[in-house]
Amino acid sequence: MNRAPIVAISGHPGSGKTSLTKALQKRLGVPALHYDDFEMVTSLPPEKIRDWIERGSDYDEIMLEPLVRELNRLAEATPRPKCVLLDTLLGRAHAATGKLIDTLIWVDTPADIALARKIGEAAGRARATPGEAPAFMGWLDSYLRHYTDFIAGTYAVQSERVRPAADIIMDGRAPVAQLADEAMVAILQRIELFAKAQDPKQTPIEAPGRRMLALIEELNCPFGLERSAKFGDGEINEDRFLAIVHKDSLGPDAKAGLARIARALALPEAMLAMLSEHLAEAEIVHFGYEGGKAGLYKIYVEFSGRVRRGLTKGAVAATELVHVAVKWRPDDPQSARVSRYFWPAEARGVAAIRSRLGKLHPDGGALPSVDAAFDMIEAALPHCPEDRIFFMEVREDGSPRQSFDINFYSAGLEVEAVEQAIRRLGNAYDIKPAKLDAFLSRIARQPLGHLSGGLGRNGQDFATLYFGAAARKGAGRG
Repeated sequence: MNRAPIVAISGHPGSGKTSLTKALQKRLGVPALHYDDFEMVTSLPPEKIRDWIERGSDYDEIMLEPLVRELNRLAEATPRPKCVLLDTLLGRAHAATGKLIDTLIWVDTPADIALARKIGEAAGRARATPGEAPAFMGWLDSYLRHYTDFIAGTYAVQSERVRPAADIIMDGRAPVAQLADEAMVAILQRIELFAKAQDPKQTPIEAPGRRMLALIEELNCPFGLERSAKFGDGEINEDRFLAIVHKDSLGPDAKAGLARIARALALPEAMLAMLSEHLAEAEIVHFGYEGGKAGLYKIYVEFSGRVRRGLTKGAVAATELVHVAVKWRPDDPQSARVSRYFWPAEARGVAAIRSRLGKLHPDGGALPSVDAAFDMIEAALPHCPEDRIFFMEVREDGSPRQSFDINFYSAGLEVEAVEQAIRRLGNAYDIKPAKLDAFLSRIARQPLGHLSGGLGRNGQDFATLYFGAAARKGAGRG
């Protein structure tokens, strides 16, 4: 990550979020920005605010471009601060500022206490200025009328939109000093966690991916972490990973553990229910992230037992469902699609795999991803039994996708063993040689994992190279 992490503190007006922000700023010695210094909504007449509320209170109508620019400037300043604090009502629910947030703290304060604090704050200002009592009484009368009319409703909307996306929830009834001490420890732990996620040999994981990774780390159990790179349109997208978790690591109630992570990432409930139905048979759960233009979260359940049975000597070949996956965009949960990964009965052995790959192009022509698959199969074949070159086909609901995934880990190769195949793939996608050289120099000694490719949901050829699966520890493990 080539910038300082951004830590946002949210809560109702009067929750104590601003006091907490100022206390953290003093303790950490870092810059802080306040939403109130940039927003213009509260300066609008009440009737315009009421109209905005009646239209659905779209947070993205709040123009905060100057705040976005200032956040980026501070986060990229030299020397880098430890973090940048943001005191905001909107959390991650405002697209332009929310996508910059690495850690979100929600100060959970009952509405009556928040209201009492806000009135007390205004009364304190009035006491400090002689002759302000009449003005304060006028403000109090107006504020309480607006509070019962529409302000209380905005608090409810804020709770529904902002609180569920919080990484840390704090009891706003506690003294500010106590909150600041607890928050500082949590923030520093997360900064350290994110730093560990940044392998200097690889492109760093950006904020949405680090958020998913933090949820996995918090399981406090070992897991596998695999990186990948997707080729296309002159670019190599390395802002991707797959976290591989045993079902038991989700906790005594695996469904509850899955739900906690999925809901924190705004997976629609219907999709969560579908995945939960499969957990009884599943052994492994994969949590994936893809940044760049796509911006996808992914959760896969894996039926490892079906594969083991299929590889047993004498087993009759049958098409097996190996993974059920849901993929969705963080900014649009309703974009969720279901994918199913099948191990075809007709694709056992290298000759059969080659035949299946050759049928992927609708016109019988060549696909760069398929050519790369042929090359990698040839490289892997001398190093493992051919039944350990594992081939799957992927189908996606409501999509023309026709794709494959071939696992090469059993061959024990490093990425450099298929360098020429990757270079040909890069040339086919118009990747500049210097960019391809830099990519290969970073990952050449990483274990070769698997290749996925074929026709994507847009009908265009794609290729993704997976590599370097390695064990990781949970956040609380030494």
